[in-house]
Amino acid sequence: MSEPVPSDLLRQAWEYPLFDAIYGRRSRRFGLGFAMAEGPYKYKSRHAPVPLSEVEEALLVAAGVGFSGMALWDQSRPMPYRSADGRTFPSTSRGRRTALFFTNDQGVYVIDPSAGSTSKMREAGRPAERNQALDLYRHHRQVLQNRRLEIPRRAPPLCGHNLWDSNMPGSTLFMPVCDVSYSLISLIAQFVDARLERFAATVGRGMHIVDDRFDFRPAGTDQWVKSGFLDRDNVLPLSHLERQACYFMFSEPAAICQNMFLATEAIGIGGWMHCGILSREIFAALDFRMIEPNRVSALANPIGLDGVFEAYCPPYFPSMDAAVDAVLTPMVRTASAPAEPMEPQGPVPYLISDAEHRDGAVAISEEGIACTKAVCNYIHDTYGRFPGNIDAMHLMWFMQAHHLDTDYYDRFFRPGAYGATHAAHMAKWHP
Repeated sequence: MSEPVPSDLLRQAWEYPLFDAIYGRRSRRFGLGFAMAEGPYKYKSRHAPVPLSEVEEALLVAAGVGFSGMALWDQSRPMPYRSADGRTFPSTSRGRRTALFFTNDQGVYVIDPSAGSTSKMREAGRPAERNQALDLYRHHRQVLQNRRLEIPRRAPPLCGHNLWDSNMPGSTLFMPVCDVSYSLISLIAQFVDARLERFAATVGRGMHIVDDRFDFRPAGTDQWVKSGFLDRDNVLPLSHLERQACYFMFSEPAAICQNMFLATEAIGIGGWMHCGILSREIFAALDFRMIEPNRVSALANPIGLDGVFEAYCPPYFPSMDAAVDAVLTPMVRTASAPAEPMEPQGPVPYLISDAEHRDGAVAISEEGIACTKAVCNYIHDTYGRFPGNIDAMHLMWFMQAHHLDTDYYDRFFRPGAYGATHAAHMAKWHP
């Protein structure tokens, strides 16, 4: 990013009142250069489209997926991470399994989900540091295509009422994609291993996962029921388990879009969140890999973009065993291999010693890992895909930002349809 950031504009955006943003937030769909060809609001903009500047896009990225400071993990039994990156959105996967893709007139991009980190209790805590919040966009924006993403302008994949305004020239369209495969592996471990102290009773046995699509047969869990590691009568249907993995992840894209939506109020630009999309053609336009199942009748599974954002399943891993190891290794702790090395590794948010933190953190058992692998292999072997009946990657929300055509709102709406930041934006940000 080469554009300088005017300190007064950054300050105005940063210090915009939160509740003013919440109560002022509106879907404002009509941008410069747009046209509505029919209906009572029929109107054609008298202005040419004006793309968002790099500074404007960087502020939206900072609001949506920025690193806000170290996560606390303030639980009675914390996870075994010495420190972790706190994000501007709540996350069950340390903020690493939702990737922000976006497109504008110049190309298609992704903010590298594996890059960036934080070493402070709070990032950008002082006015002089606020400019650093834009570094995620500056240094970790990858170019995927050198033109605007070609989303077919028809229904589907777009909803009919969005054909006139979604992904239009001058706009920036943000597309957060979340990975459910990681969440599913983690959840399976938490349901089967009481040692993790999550969903299995700490003094009891793990839950018996069964496949309700195949007469409630054990989903790779026979051996573990027989050994007593799992409770035969405490049954968890596989369809419920996969749905729960979705619940764990689906809030992340929505929160990211809401953060950016509130930021449009502070900056003074238009836009709106919309979910009237069918994602398969959009994944195809993004060049996502699709895996055709070879054992059951099911749709192709979008598993990721090669080298950029990849699900925890083959072919990105040689086997489901390897994928499980990649997810669960941080939770392994033995006398000879502690989950967290004792050597200093930079700042941490807690005041207790590293030894106290390590000894107090949860750890998975060898049986828990083996049982998790058995369930994951059952899913992959039975359905020819992982997860079995839900997609690995999900795209549910778009957040579009564009420069508002205030003439349109002056003509059709009462005063107050847009705020002071919108009224002054072009003069201040694009003099």
